[in-house]
Amino acid sequence: MIPSNVEENLHYIEFFTKKKIRNLLVGNYTSALKGHGYDFVDHKRYTPGDDIRKIDWNALARTRYALIKNTHEEKDLDIFIAADLSNSMNFATGTYSKRELLLYITAALAYSALSDHIRIGFLGFTDKVEIEIEPKKGKSHLWVMLNQLWDFAPQDKETRVLPILDQLRQALSRLSIIFFISDFFFEEDIFEQINFKSIVSRHDFIPILLNDPVEARLPKGHGYLRLRDLETGQERVIRLTEHNRIVYQQFLQDRHRELIQRFYQYNLDFLEVRTDQPFYELMAGLFLMRKRK
Repeated sequence: MIPSNVEENLHYIEFFTKKKIRNLLVGNYTSALKGHGYDFVDHKRYTPGDDIRKIDWNALARTRYALIKNTHEEKDLDIFIAADLSNSMNFATGTYSKRELLLYITAALAYSALSDHIRIGFLGFTDKVEIEIEPKKGKSHLWVMLNQLWDFAPQDKETRVLPILDQLRQALSRLSIIFFISDFFFEEDIFEQINFKSIVSRHDFIPILLNDPVEARLPKGHGYLRLRDLETGQERVIRLTEHNRIVYQQFLQDRHRELIQRFYQYNLDFLEVRTDQPFYELMAGLFLMRKRK
């Protein structure tokens, strides 16, 4: 059950969403994908295998070339939230834990979808799909989703993304905006997976990367630091030296840079959110940028 202080924050998010984010997420949504829609984009030459129903017969009469109409996908869409519920999301040194931040971001997305009368679904995962909620509309559906998210208690399991990609691909029956919320601390290279490439080619995939500032560097001082993996329970002792601090920080910077490069490689809009900073304006800025595009 969601505690009263968290519920109070959720009601504040509802108010903020109606004031700042409403109609920015999907109010005037036009997909970046081209498909069987109504809004004309451009022509392309017909090639064998193209849908003959998309031939522009007027253009054929004028140019004597068979041309295909490219259109934006229709605006009938779902929103899916795919959320990392592994134990690493319980890490907390800032204002919120990653888990709380995930809950609040999910609430903001859900309230925005509710305002725009869009169906919203949810998939939560650890090393398998743990929570699966089909897309629906309505405020009662929103609170069912938030309560299940809050009440879920992960075990000591490693994060695996392949099951969620497979489940997502099967669950997406029509054009969808997918918000993939995670700290992206997992071993699998999702960007080379066939399911991932299939999803991003057909749907609007938006990664939301959650960061805690303490994870970015080792603390100053001398002595030894004992670290425990929240997912596997394994422990490791690290000596606090300047050399180890540099190596640790460089490793995380390289990992972060490679992750961002992958987002750009697939032309994905993405959002980075820290646990010690307000996320409301960041989300509003992302949606405003997408609307202008």
